[in-house]
Amino acid sequence: MAQWTDYEPYKDRSVAEFRAKREMSGLSTYDVAHELGVAVNTVKRWESPHYFPPSPAAWRFIDRAYEQHKKKVSEIIDKAIEEFDERDGKPTVIGWHRNGRLTGRDVGEANAISQAVTESLISLGYPVRIVWADPEDDLEQIEAISSFYHMNGTNI
Repeated sequence: MAQWTDYEPYKDRSVAEFRAKREMSGLSTYDVAHELGVAVNTVKRWESPHYFPPSPAAWRFIDRAYEQHKKKVSEIIDKAIEEFDERDGKPTVIGWHRNGRLTGRDVGEANAISQAVTESLISLGYPVRIVWADPEDDLEQIEAISSFYHMNGTNI
């Protein structure tokens, strides 16, 4: 059980920061609760200004998750920029996951990384193309679009 003295390093940190880091890392309240062995309502209370603050263990977890997220995003951005000339100016292809192909935390974290990479590359002026991460989903989408335009008399 944490002692009140354990909260000292976290006393000036806001619950808004906790929630923002959780969301930017692609974690749900369930993910955090599951990882820390607490109820989802406990995590929701940590993120409310009207209840008790996150535990020291929760802060350590969310800080680690956010640092890992930033590191992955940075590595992918660096690689995309490095390979830009090799692609002859073609866009970096970013995969977006649908719920169901991956499960739970994996989807949220993967899409949070995809979102941060996409926003960063676009803000730096690099072209980006977003596709479904699962090639089968992407093929289904292409076929559906082609079928739609064919039915409406438009050639693509």
